[in-house]
Amino acid sequence: MADTEQRTGTVKSGDVTLFYRAFGAAGATPIMILHGANYFDSVDWIDVAGRLAADREVVTFDRRGFGESDWSPSKDYSADALMEDMQAVAAHLGWTKFIPMGHSMAGGPAICFAANFPEIAEKLIIVDSNMSGEGGGGGESIGNPPTMFDGIDAAMARFAKLGNPPRFARDRARAEAGLKKVEGGYMLKRDPDFRNGVPQGDGIRTPVLQDQTRDQQLNRIAQPILLVRGSRSDRYPPKEVERVTAAYPRIQWAVVESEHDVADQDPAGLIAAVRAFI
Repeated sequence: MADTEQRTGTVKSGDVTLFYRAFGAAGATPIMILHGANYFDSVDWIDVAGRLAADREVVTFDRRGFGESDWSPSKDYSADALMEDMQAVAAHLGWTKFIPMGHSMAGGPAICFAANFPEIAEKLIIVDSNMSGEGGGGGESIGNPPTMFDGIDAAMARFAKLGNPPRFARDRARAEAGLKKVEGGYMLKRDPDFRNGVPQGDGIRTPVLQDQTRDQQLNRIAQPILLVRGSRSDRYPPKEVERVTAAYPRIQWAVVESEHDVADQDPAGLIAAVRAFI
C-alpha cells in the first residue's frame, strides 16, 4: 500500500484539463511519473508513487486523452503538447526542477523532456521502455473508433491475450477504473487517436519536436539516466540489451523481477532501484 495519502486535482494545459494524483511534501527533488499506453492512467502508479514520496513530492497524472483527463479537441497528442502538459503540472505544484520517470510508451516523452529542458529535468528514469524509434511523436492518426467491449470480463480477456499483459487483465477493480459504461457496452477511457502527432483545426500551431530521433535526444542528455527493465519483459530480449548497452554506455541499469508491468509485479524492486539512483 502507498505510504503517503494522495491528493487529487486538475490543471489546465492548452486545450485540455489534466487530472493528477500528488503524494508527499516538499523535500528532495520531486518525481513526475508518466504512464504508458496499455497502462491507461495514473491508477497503476498509486502504490509506487506513494511509497516514493516518503522524502519528497511525487505526482502521476492521466496523460491527455487518458483516464480522467480530457481528450484533446484538436487531437493534439504531439510531443510539444506533452511537454507543455508536464510543465503545466510542475508549475501548478510549484516545482522548478523534477525527475521525469516514464514507463513503456511514456519513456519517449520523459526522454524528450530531459533532452529539451535540461534546466528542469535533474535526472531521468526510464522504466521498461523501447529505446529505439522516433523521439518526437507520431504522424497523423485520426478518426479511429473507440475501443469497446461487451463487458468488463470481455475487456480483461482481450488484454490477457497480449504479450506481457497489463494489470488490467488480472485485476477486475483496476479494469473497472479504466472503462466507462456507454450505450452499447464499455468504452476504454483512452482517446483512440492518442497516437496522433498532427494537431487538427484552423490556427493550430505546428509541432517543432516531431523530427527529433530517440538517438539524438539521448545523446544530448547530460543528466544521470537510470533504465529499469523487467527480467521477463518482452521489451528487452538479449540482443536489445546488448544494443542499448553498446549505444548508450553511460546509462545505469537496474533489473527487477517482472514482465513489462513493473509497477504491479515488482514494485519493491522498482522502488529500491529508484531510491538508490536518486
